[in-house]
Amino acid sequence: MPQEPGKPFSVSLEEGFLRLRWEPGTAITHAVGVAAASALADLHGPSVLPLLVNMSGISLVTPEAREGMMNYRRFSHVALIGEDPVDEVMAAFSHRSPVATRYFTSETDGLHWLLKQELGRRSG
Repeated sequence: MPQEPGKPFSVSLEEGFLRLRWEPGTAITHAVGVAAASALADLHGPSVLPLLVNMSGISLVTPEAREGMMNYRRFSHVALIGEDPVDEVMAAFSHRSPVATRYFTSETDGLHWLLKQELGRRSG
């Protein structure tokens, strides 16, 4: 699904996983996080799927948005993709997530981990 005008993110359902791409410079507030979660839920319905998040260059994640993300359990695994230490610091809150979540600087590595985890979940 292409990015809609006025939304700082785009979502898509790809082969075996969901993708969320944040626009660089986005400040993720609770309302923006809820909008992204709703858009993803529209794509996957009741299914629990892995999620690949491209978060390079986001400017802020508010405490309320972090709390909301920590409480959302509709993903089997989450791979966060960034490109520098600032992105890694932004992703640090995810270590407390009840959903297995890892940070990567390579989308290829993140996607490989994500799909490997999903394969293990389905066969286990």
